[in-house]
Amino acid sequence: MNWNYPISTTEYFFIFFFILVYVAYIIRTIRIARQLQTTARTIIIKLFLRSIVLGLLIISLLGPSFGEADQEVSAKGKDIYLIVDLSKSMDAADVNPSRLEKVKFEMNHFIQNQKASRIGIIVFSNDAFVQVPLTYDAAALELFIQSLQTDLLPTSGTNICSATELAYNKLMNGTDPTGRSKMMVLFSDGESKNDCSRSLFNNLRRFGIGIYVVGVGTINGISLRSQGKTLMDENEKIVISKLDENFLQSFSSNTKGKYYELNNAKNDVGQMINDVSKAEGTLVDSRTVTVVSNKYYYFLGAALILILLDVLITIGTFRL
Repeated sequence: MNWNYPISTTEYFFIFFFILVYVAYIIRTIRIARQLQTTARTIIIKLFLRSIVLGLLIISLLGPSFGEADQEVSAKGKDIYLIVDLSKSMDAADVNPSRLEKVKFEMNHFIQNQKASRIGIIVFSNDAFVQVPLTYDAAALELFIQSLQTDLLPTSGTNICSATELAYNKLMNGTDPTGRSKMMVLFSDGESKNDCSRSLFNNLRRFGIGIYVVGVGTINGISLRSQGKTLMDENEKIVISKLDENFLQSFSSNTKGKYYELNNAKNDVGQMINDVSKAEGTLVDSRTVTVVSNKYYYFLGAALILILLDVLITIGTFRL
């Protein structure tokens, strides 16, 4: 038998208190019996019964464990690329504190829930680059996420198709191209002027790559600011950045993926994390561990039965 908890001062206190009270009770009972010129031998039965109850209660407090069983524990992982839009429109503040800052927060949340998966980061505007290759190092991922800024890339624009194609090539040409589940999580406001090729969509569907698209922003949009000034176009009109929900939903539909919203009114990232977690992963580790369970309730139940008997059974203290 194993014990979940060591015996402590609490158990010692109850034992000492029980002995002290019962010694005082026995001395008082014997003194009264002598005065009455009789015996008080039957109190030994109650003492024996209550001592057993105390012992059973202490054993249940210590958490006795026995009945060992072998249980197989497995971890299933995936290869996931987080694709992040770093175009200037991601600085828009229609999502507090900004679209990009909100995305960075949710990316950290995502990583914390995918400990068994390899995760990489691809950033894009008009061009796409691998910022972090697939890795299990959550600390490194979080460090790189904090460094994301819209001025990180030299070009402007939003080319979701090139970023998706880069992620596809990295997933398929990696060190384990066929043995692991592959997924992409795209964060963008969808302001893309590029149409993806049919071959890209066909390949994503053919190889079963999971696509999870998170639309960041609002359909009403907001004006953009740069260096404290409102951005104007060539016609001196205020530049309004809006979430292109139609493009993102169409992209998600063509890849047989799922679409989610991220703004001040609605945050579907939690649902997205659940969907990714439920998706079938690849076995990355399996171990057989010995499991013992806390059987305190056996001893607690026996103690309660004896307490009930103690209440129901009446024993004469003195014999006249």
